[in-house]
Amino acid sequence: MKNDKLVVLTFVLDEVDKINYNNVSKIIKNFLHSSDIKVNKIKVLKTNKASDFFFTDKFNNFNLNNLKKRLPKIKVDFCFQDSSQRKKKILMTDMDGTIIENETLNDIANFLGKGEQVKKITELGLRGRLDFSTSLENRVQLLKGLRLSSLEEAKRIVTFMKGAKKLFKTLKNNKITTILVSGGFKPITTYVKNYLKIDYEYSNTFGITGDLFDGTSIKPIVNANFKEKLVLKIIKEFNLNKNQIVGMGDAANDMNMLFSVGLPIAYKAQDIVKANFDNQINNTDLSTVLYFMGISD
Repeated sequence: MKNDKLVVLTFVLDEVDKINYNNVSKIIKNFLHSSDIKVNKIKVLKTNKASDFFFTDKFNNFNLNNLKKRLPKIKVDFCFQDSSQRKKKILMTDMDGTIIENETLNDIANFLGKGEQVKKITELGLRGRLDFSTSLENRVQLLKGLRLSSLEEAKRIVTFMKGAKKLFKTLKNNKITTILVSGGFKPITTYVKNYLKIDYEYSNTFGITGDLFDGTSIKPIVNANFKEKLVLKIIKEFNLNKNQIVGMGDAANDMNMLFSVGLPIAYKAQDIVKANFDNQINNTDLSTVLYFMGISD
């Protein structure tokens, strides 16, 4: 079946580098030529760092994974999408391992000397080897008896991913709504939301007795199903279609959300996520999302 849609391939290097920029550009041009695809237009998003290639892939010959195989060991990330659906209105994103480097429950568990136990359960959940809700329940039970003051300590060791501040500041300047949807817990998610000036936050809440964790979570739990339903809720409330939403995450519990949006991005993700989504950020930082959305410096 013939496909006359204009598509756009974006590439982003990890840093400004004229030699690698020219190398990647040449490899893309040769690859498209070998696939009988003619380039309509090239748009530079940032000199010697990021560019768009616009073309019509009439017979669906383009394969992003095959292009990646042609590249030498250059730190570069790609995004491939329908150019007519590129303009977005909302970014929905996970927090732990995506916006921040931390897995916050692991950090909190360290204060009880249970960090390694919790870390093992966290890893199973991230990789999809244990249902997220079960993983969360098991981890929170291990935190029973921990003092609330530990949350303040956990906030102090939050490390933001490179490019986070630039990403959210630029999105706000472009009037794009941002939504944090995390299997993590308040008040840490609230701290991240406020620091980055994110518009909305959905996350979990610890059960508390006095000034101690009681080993439970308040329902509803923000799990894979919740994240998927939230996309549908946002589409209805904002009167949008899925193609106007970017979703970003790194773990198995993010996949339902990613399947439900127009532009899913796997950010430094687990293998199970990478296997399902072609548009990935593995070599660059969070500001690459802006280039994927066509927002230039």
